[in-house]
Amino acid sequence: MSTVRAVKVGLAWISIAWTACYLAFGLIPGLGSTAMPYLLHMNVPMENIFTVGNFIIGLILWNVIVAAGLALAGLLSNAIKD
Repeated sequence: MSTVRAVKVGLAWISIAWTACYLAFGLIPGLGSTAMPYLLHMNVPMENIFTVGNFIIGLILWNVIVAAGLALAGLLSNAIKD
């Protein structure tokens, strides 16, 4: 698989995962306060932070992080030969 294709697949995957998680935490009452101690391994107070702006910012941020990670993995894979 080429690096460009891997990045595109990764961005599609994280966009779907981010949207599903955001919807789940926003629509299911009590899920945030129940799940966050297990997800973050610490108690974080959950406020109502579910806005369209936060969704867009999170979507962009996670896409940048995943694209950078996959691009680095692709570059290293191409640079390091058997």
